[in-house]
Amino acid sequence: MDFRVGGVERTAYRLGEATPFPGAELANDGAYYDIVPDARIVVASGMSLGGRRISVSMLTFEFVSTEAGTDLVCTHQGVFFEGADGPEMREGGWRLLFDRLGKELAAS
Repeated sequence: MDFRVGGVERTAYRLGEATPFPGAELANDGAYYDIVPDARIVVASGMSLGGRRISVSMLTFEFVSTEAGTDLVCTHQGVFFEGADGPEMREGGWRLLFDRLGKELAAS
């Protein structure tokens, strides 16, 4: 990960046996387009499954100060191609990741 404007992030991993596509490679290629400290991160990314592009997304993460601390607002704009997981599964994945993040932050 090269966390700066113009930097890129590339990840790839094989899906486990308990997934709908066991053994398939899931790859994500992203680029950072905007980083404003304490305010916003914007990244665009493409996702491939088994070497075939399944989606392209624009993600905006906003950090909003509140009386209780900071709220994280994630806006995911996506295009899902044939054979993609679709918005419902992607939302579920984000919810799982944010739940894990919340648990980590609560423990520290």
